[in-house]
Amino acid sequence: MKCYMAAGALLQALSMSALAQSSVTLFGSLDNGVTYINNTGGHSAVKLQDGVNKSNSFGLTGTEDLGNGTSALFKIEGGYSVNNGKLGQGGLMFGKQAWVGLGQRGIGQVLLGRQYDYTVVLEQYAACNNCGIYSYQNADIDRAAGQRLNNAVSFKSNTFGGFTFGAMYAFGQDSGALTTNSGRAYSAQVQYSAGPFSMLAVVTDVNGAPVAAGSFGASTVLGRPVTASTAFYADNLRIAALAAYYQIGAWRPSITYSNSQVKLGGASSTDQIVRVGTTFALTPAAQFAAQVAVDRFESSRWYSLALGADYLISKRTDVYLDFEAQHATGAGTAASIFLAGPSSTSNQVVARAGIKHLF
Repeated sequence: MKCYMAAGALLQALSMSALAQSSVTLFGSLDNGVTYINNTGGHSAVKLQDGVNKSNSFGLTGTEDLGNGTSALFKIEGGYSVNNGKLGQGGLMFGKQAWVGLGQRGIGQVLLGRQYDYTVVLEQYAACNNCGIYSYQNADIDRAAGQRLNNAVSFKSNTFGGFTFGAMYAFGQDSGALTTNSGRAYSAQVQYSAGPFSMLAVVTDVNGAPVAAGSFGASTVLGRPVTASTAFYADNLRIAALAAYYQIGAWRPSITYSNSQVKLGGASSTDQIVRVGTTFALTPAAQFAAQVAVDRFESSRWYSLALGADYLISKRTDVYLDFEAQHATGAGTAASIFLAGPSSTSNQVVARAGIKHLF
């Protein structure tokens, strides 16, 4: 009897030890609000629009301590609409991320699966990140708002002397109509941080990248006439970007520059975007942000202003106000704030009040 009791105690201790070395976390976000658009397709609109300030998500992430500083890692994350309950990313269950990998303390981690390419790190430098997706230009052609690669293998280093670096390669396997890279892709980044200063250099190159050309606001793209619904898979999309910020007390001014070259059927054009702005923390709970952006593509130009105010009413819930205004120039060019739809004129204004909850 004593042997059975001892064995039971040993098994219980081992079980508790194993549980202590492993963890699984449920996480997610919900964002919703009322948006006013002064001109979308020639008409004003007021609508309930979700996933704008932060995309809605629901997922699990976990780690298991394998000993000697090695850990097993995983994350599965899906998107959805708060307003109708539908899955996001074209209806994929884990359309945001789905990967598994290993991490080694003091070195870094290797991940395999569907992952964000490294241009998503530009979000960390955006002056008006709290303004949400409206503050990104030309249907996120530079992928700064966060785009994924299927069939990807990545390495992200730990920090060494202020430097971190990462490299990613996505195999050219056809993943169906919802793929973000029908061909091979690679992405790499180098980041340096020292005290209040941080800077980033990143490059991403994708064969078979989806391009929502009809959302640009230009009448032609790569010499082809487009309508509001025009979209295509580019033969190649190559993005090179630089970014930096400096924390000065409550202020954090920042600048980002991206150069995105699109190729299709022998034609090639380049989109260049400069974003300059600052955040200002009035109190730990209240933050304001402002950003101006200039976007140049072929003969078109877009000049944008984004303003945001965010107030934390708890550690996980905040309310916010966003304002965006855009002016376009160039023959046949319309203003087209991301996610608002092209205007029928060269000007467009968007205002929004919303609430966001993280868990």
